[in-house]
Amino acid sequence: MKKYWRVAVLGWQDSLVYRFNAVVWVWYAVLPSITLMLVWLAAYQSKGRSTIGNFDLPGMMTYYLCVTVLSIIITPHPEWDIAQQVRDGKITQFIVRPIGYFGYRFAQETSYQIVKSFMMLPALGVMVWLFHAYLRLPVLDGLRWAEFFLSALLAYMLLSQFKFLLGISAFWLAEPGGFLEIWNVLVGVMAGRLLPVSLLPGWLQRVSTDLPFSSFYAFPMRILLSPITAEEIRLGLTRQCLWLLALAFLVRWTWNRGLLAYEAYGG
Repeated sequence: MKKYWRVAVLGWQDSLVYRFNAVVWVWYAVLPSITLMLVWLAAYQSKGRSTIGNFDLPGMMTYYLCVTVLSIIITPHPEWDIAQQVRDGKITQFIVRPIGYFGYRFAQETSYQIVKSFMMLPALGVMVWLFHAYLRLPVLDGLRWAEFFLSALLAYMLLSQFKFLLGISAFWLAEPGGFLEIWNVLVGVMAGRLLPVSLLPGWLQRVSTDLPFSSFYAFPMRILLSPITAEEIRLGLTRQCLWLLALAFLVRWTWNRGLLAYEAYGG
């Protein structure tokens, strides 16, 4: 355990040195959200509608503010480094080290996410300043906040496993960049990052729920902002745990298969 803690500390120090990268990723997430909030604001005002779907204007603005903050905090991006290391042959040095590769990546990414979360605060201030007249922040009891934080933690672990899986695809793809971008956009739509899942067509909502997508952002956001029963929360947390086990197994299986292909080509 100490070696992973050491990796996290080194990752923290490295992130502070290169904190401009964190600022870039923060604004990469914030600017599309501001654009979407302006689009929705214009849609409500031009149509003179009080609700769209099950969202009124303050509900929609608050949703985008909160899901942007959530996504910045819990969305890691290890897939790009993993893919690059596989393509450059640098993955070999990690294979022979006495440390689990994905434990190493998880510790490093977690330290980076902490730094990125602090770098988010100025951007959050800009969003609140721009849309403060349209926000309705949630008021929850202690138990509901605890359930939200637990679901967000599980979502972070789920996203980490999912991103590991995307990075491993580089064992078989000569140029994985396009594949990674497509999946990131797809997850943004299906998981509730770019659009509330409840506004998707019915069949897409079912796909989002049947696959792990809704467990990434939509479920934590339901706990935070929507009426939800204790039974629904228990079922949602159980789904997150089951998907976490399934993705962790799939990552390990795919990794082992990828290493066989890597070694067969003289990696």
